[in-house]
Amino acid sequence: MKIQHSVATLSMILLVGLSACTKNESKIDPVSSKATVETSPRALPPAGRNKVAYYTFDATPVNQSYKSLVNFTDQANIVIVFEGTLWELADTVNYNTGWMVNSIYKSKKQILADIQALRARGVKVLMNVDDAASWSTSTPFTTYNGTPYTYTQFASFINNCVNKVGLDGISLDVEHGAYDNSNYRNMIKELGKYFGPLSSASGSKIYTGAVYSGGEPGPAFRDPALTNYMNFIMDMAYFSDNNSRFNYWAATLGNAKVMDGMSHDYNNQSSAISHAQWHPSPDKAGVMIYAGNVNKAYTDAILGAF
Repeated sequence: MKIQHSVATLSMILLVGLSACTKNESKIDPVSSKATVETSPRALPPAGRNKVAYYTFDATPVNQSYKSLVNFTDQANIVIVFEGTLWELADTVNYNTGWMVNSIYKSKKQILADIQALRARGVKVLMNVDDAASWSTSTPFTTYNGTPYTYTQFASFINNCVNKVGLDGISLDVEHGAYDNSNYRNMIKELGKYFGPLSSASGSKIYTGAVYSGGEPGPAFRDPALTNYMNFIMDMAYFSDNNSRFNYWAATLGNAKVMDGMSHDYNNQSSAISHAQWHPSPDKAGVMIYAGNVNKAYTDAILGAF
């Protein structure tokens, strides 16, 4: 999820992609030197208590040193790994965007180990998946060796990557040139067979996404027929009025399906805390901090206030 720069009123939900991931949807090359994956299902956070923090590899720290996945927040119960791709974590041989490095992380092995360290603490770890213009076509994904996938094959592939890496679900980033049509909706719904409240793993796998109201296909996620497949959505119009952007989505989805996202770059800490402490009836889904590793004090103050 990149910061949206339009001055028009924007609002966002939250969901995710960059490159491509495997040889076929049922076989993924082993990750070399990979940490032991925790496979036992872990319960979701209580309803309405989702405290989400993004870890972004290109974050520039403010008034602190660089932080790792395991020490950038003490308050989040859901961490979203952002930048790079799910498939490059699942298949380190054939996929590499070059994004998943910073002063802390020099190898995928370190990232994979820290993902499992977080999960061992009971934190749910999701991987960002960018949507793409191709999601509005009949072949939403093409593998590193040129094999095109249908939406059913791609969703299965994503699920296999999640299981291979050892993650608790996915978060979509909805802002990459797709548009709302039957192909796009088929893709979103198919992912809901593997993740989220309508999936066979509804008690342990999260399906969410970040969107905004100012561009395609964001407004499509106001439709419960689409978002019923998801646990909640996150609004990423950080510079817009908090209540207005929340209400934009809640009007059709209900409070319990929506949370506002906050950013150190755009949201004053005191106003973000006030929003975190606001509990409508019924309550909101939670609160999200984008690039939580920019400033730990900011991130934890807001999440801790919720």
